[in-house]
Amino acid sequence: MVRVLVDASVTIAFADTDDEHHDRGRKIVSGIDHGDLPTGVVTHEALVETLNYINERSGHAKAAQLLDLFEESAHYRLPSGSKTSVGRGRAVFRQYPELSLGDAMQVAFMRGEEVDYIYSFDSDFDRVEGVTRVNAPTDPFV
Repeated sequence: MVRVLVDASVTIAFADTDDEHHDRGRKIVSGIDHGDLPTGVVTHEALVETLNYINERSGHAKAAQLLDLFEESAHYRLPSGSKTSVGRGRAVFRQYPELSLGDAMQVAFMRGEEVDYIYSFDSDFDRVEGVTRVNAPTDPFV
């Protein structure tokens, strides 16, 4: 299965109409949901960051609606973390000072699951070896 990680910067931009990247975020999230882009993987860390932000900014109903979209879509995966991935995430965090712990956990997931691409508006991922950031609604496998 062809998969691309989806960073919280994209899911937040999708849900927040005031976000500077809203239009691209909307096209990426919708493109995945409609099957026009590869299957999207939203890690636990990205999901928590997104839902907390949207809950605080736009209210519980909008956050719950976003959660429903990810859970009900045939084109999104919401994997749960493991103790192994947590340990790997901490190691990545120590290696890359520009990454938040949540971003480091995503990199660890990518390495463990052999996922090379991440939809993200966060340029810090550009410094991580083996990670290719995609910031437009395009299919990196085409």
